[in-house]
Amino acid sequence: MASADFFTRLVALNAVGPNKIQPSTPGGSGAVSKAYECQGCYATHDFEDDAAECCPPLEKWKCGACNQVHFDEDDAESCCPELVSAASDYQPMQCPVCMRGAESFEIAADCCLHTHPTMTALGRWRVAELVESGTPWADAIAQNVNH
Repeated sequence: MASADFFTRLVALNAVGPNKIQPSTPGGSGAVSKAYECQGCYATHDFEDDAAECCPPLEKWKCGACNQVHFDEDDAESCCPELVSAASDYQPMQCPVCMRGAESFEIAADCCLHTHPTMTALGRWRVAELVESGTPWADAIAQNVNH
């Protein structure tokens, strides 16, 4: 079983690099991206070829901050202006350990932190609440390591 220190170091390392949302730049991380939705199964794909293999695609647009799918590019660009403008304060909605995307901060906190040796369900809930309010993942976990 991994030690509590392992999780603390891994999350801190991820927060410095890949587990950080960058300010929105054209074509960069956090930018609006095109998405393709299958007409038959409604699955969303990042690439047209993937969608074409699944079902005939409908072109849609995905918000760069929350990944919500929109019919119009302008709607996607105006979806989360407060998150894009405050990208340095916004934490990504993904597991801080394996970096898998999640539909909520609670799901993200439960993903791998459920194996944390000293953190309980209440601690993970507190972590999710702190992160949702803008606290970096590493700080939120450090505050709740023994909860």
